[in-house]
Amino acid sequence: MRRRMNLFIICAIILGVSGLISHTHATEPKINLQALMTQRMPVLLEFGRGWCIPCKYMKPILDDMNRAYYGKALVMTVDMDANKDLVRDFRIRMMPTQVFLMPDGKEFFRNEGTLEREQIAMVFSKMGIASTPAQGAPPSPAPQAVLPPPIPGYPGGGAR
Repeated sequence: MRRRMNLFIICAIILGVSGLISHTHATEPKINLQALMTQRMPVLLEFGRGWCIPCKYMKPILDDMNRAYYGKALVMTVDMDANKDLVRDFRIRMMPTQVFLMPDGKEFFRNEGTLEREQIAMVFSKMGIASTPAQGAPPSPAPQAVLPPPIPGYPGGGAR
């Protein structure tokens, strides 16, 4: 029984390590920039690597931006290991780096480091693109100021 348990543990360790090795060396699909540009849409390319902490921080932000600008802009992550030609062509110096491209392929804006949703929305706005509400989601109501009830007898505490 003890020998079987040790064999099980050794197999689990081997499978875990081999899965880790294959996962870290897995490559993202190679991006064909020319094919992207045929869609005649603005493009946001974020250059990074899966193990990069700031890149991991950006992932949910980019996912949100992809949904918000669906049909109006392309938001893509670029694995720097699988797309070394794009890294060279865009002269990427650090990760993450976001490059915004106009529909004709000309670079509009570049940022090295992280960007927040609002900053990405501002760049897209300057490019002339408005976000689309998430499909199926009702528009969120504008925040309302909550005023305290008037205090009788206090100056300005009458009717509002």
